[in-house]
Amino acid sequence: MSIQDIMLQKKEDFIQTARFWAENPSFDYKTQAEAKKLLADEFRDECKECFGSILEFGTGGLRGIMGIGTNRINRYTVQTATEGVARIIKKMKNDSVSKGVIIGYDTRNRSFEFAKVSSEVLAAHGIPVFLFAEIAPTPLVSCELLRRNAVAGIIITASHNPPEYNGYKVYWENGGQIVPPVDNQIIDQIRNITEIDRIPTISFEKALQQGKVEWINSGADEYYLKTVSKLSLGKREDNKKLGIVFTPLHGTGGRLVPELLRQQGFENVKVVEQQMVPDGNFSTIASPNPEDINAFDMAVDHASDDDELILANDPDADRLGVMVRDADRQWQWLTGNQIGVLILDFILSNLKQQKRLPLNGVIITTIVTTPLLSKIAVKYGMNVIEVLTGFKWIRKEALHIENDQGAKFVFGMEESHGYLMGDHSGDKDGIWASLAFAEMVASLREKNMTPQERLNQIHQEHGIHLDALKTRAFSGTGGIEKIQQLMKRLRNSPPKSIAGQTVVKITDYLNNTILHADETCHGDGPGLPKSNVISLELADKTRILARPSGTEPKIKYYFNLHGKNSELLTKHLDAIQAEFLND
Repeated sequence: MSIQDIMLQKKEDFIQTARFWAENPSFDYKTQAEAKKLLADEFRDECKECFGSILEFGTGGLRGIMGIGTNRINRYTVQTATEGVARIIKKMKNDSVSKGVIIGYDTRNRSFEFAKVSSEVLAAHGIPVFLFAEIAPTPLVSCELLRRNAVAGIIITASHNPPEYNGYKVYWENGGQIVPPVDNQIIDQIRNITEIDRIPTISFEKALQQGKVEWINSGADEYYLKTVSKLSLGKREDNKKLGIVFTPLHGTGGRLVPELLRQQGFENVKVVEQQMVPDGNFSTIASPNPEDINAFDMAVDHASDDDELILANDPDADRLGVMVRDADRQWQWLTGNQIGVLILDFILSNLKQQKRLPLNGVIITTIVTTPLLSKIAVKYGMNVIEVLTGFKWIRKEALHIENDQGAKFVFGMEESHGYLMGDHSGDKDGIWASLAFAEMVASLREKNMTPQERLNQIHQEHGIHLDALKTRAFSGTGGIEKIQQLMKRLRNSPPKSIAGQTVVKITDYLNNTILHADETCHGDGPGLPKSNVISLELADKTRILARPSGTEPKIKYYFNLHGKNSELLTKHLDAIQAEFLND
């Protein structure tokens, strides 16, 4: 039975698929034993979860729960994905194959194992592999890909997902995650792969001996730190006075963030020692997600009265979360939108002061990010471009405007705590962002101002903005179907009013249409690549967006409000959410 045959099976045929894994010698003994165990009657529900569907290779790669089966992350799904990548690389012209592939991995359980599995497939195809000798942050891997002019990169990570997850992200020669048409070409190759035992592999040890796999050592770190330090906008005399607590949440950020801060003059940096330890079980936290205030509990306990800032990265260090002191010396967690607004304000104000603002500067944001970001950019004469959610689209647009339009990419962000300045990385960079935010706080401290006080000033200038995110999670094989039903209902039967406000505009990013309340026909949409996103605009300019998560069985709802009174905005948000989210 081929992998393609398995993919085409109906859901009720999961028993046949599980039996194939249990009996075929292409699978290792432990996998076969686990498959046999799941075939027992008392494990039928779990068996259906593992074999009842396919873990799809999406537009960025794979992400899912680790375990056996077609719907899990394991050495065989990783082998299959890498075979698809290898086939596309070999179809490329010129010397693409000889440029090789960079492979990095985070602290998650089995990440190094999956990195070696990927290396074994690529090496068997004669594609050179450059493998990090130790855990590596995503921005470091992207930076090294660009430095070496490699043809592609693979990063084994599930970002901020719970510990039972792992993932497989594919980067292309531009340093960013794959976008059309490359993503679809790889997906097509994966769907046409024959039997698992026909995927060529070479043992990792043999590949090392034959020089087909080379280790990446400290040179990558040194280059990255030297490059990122040039993006510094702070003053060393301000930096040295700031008390900081840093935690990588058991991830890769501990490799570079403390050193980068030290090099830029921060002398009072504490680390949460327990969470500096790489740990795929993330044993000191419920979830390694800096978007969750609960992830900061241990860091808050470690902070002294003199500390002003807590910095936290997710496991692959491409995201940044923070807590800051307010005027009453209480710790306050900031949203991804608030962090981005403060960083952009700091960047542009300093560039203007130094007379370094580019005349053709561009800020790139996403359709779900706070509109306040665009208002700040316009104030400083920057052009603003909106793209779909996902930093790969920011990278693609940044290259387009620089290479084809002669513009200058200054800053990009997405509300889910992802930020980038410069061109050293093709993805968001939580390490650089840690430095930028720390320098911003240090600069404000010298003015006897807190980050929240600066936010209040920005709101006074541009209007009060209230941005919120609500997430609904669905588990089991029916979770995806439930999400699809919710989106279909919103698309086909959208509300005419919400919390007393008329819905005046509906944008459907899947069908590229815009419908106004006073029109009977659809108009042209924003012209972005198709994406299952729906945006509703109310009469008072409130914006609501619904978007299924690309990495988890969740649907996300984004709410953007602005006005003159924060208390009234909060009440209005509560009313909107109560009505809109009520099934």
